[in-house]
Amino acid sequence: MPVTEDMILTALKSVNDPELRHNVVELGFIQEIDIVDGDVHISIQLTTPHCPFADTIVTQMHDAVVKLPGVGKVTVERACLKEA
Repeated sequence: MPVTEDMILTALKSVNDPELRHNVVELGFIQEIDIVDGDVHISIQLTTPHCPFADTIVTQMHDAVVKLPGVGKVTVERACLKEA
């Protein structure tokens, strides 16, 4: 069975922001999910560009998604906030 966006979002609900104590899906960090031949690219935007837990969150997101059946390579990319 091919991996779906819903499967990825469900897996990502297990990843919490240590400061805000809510999962990354509820917090709206997920900007885009692309799936191509089982490879997954996730674009996220954290609450601040200098989030002290950014590396931890990205690693936990990667680890949660890579475990899913049918998933190959997983890339989590932090989108930059645009200056007004």
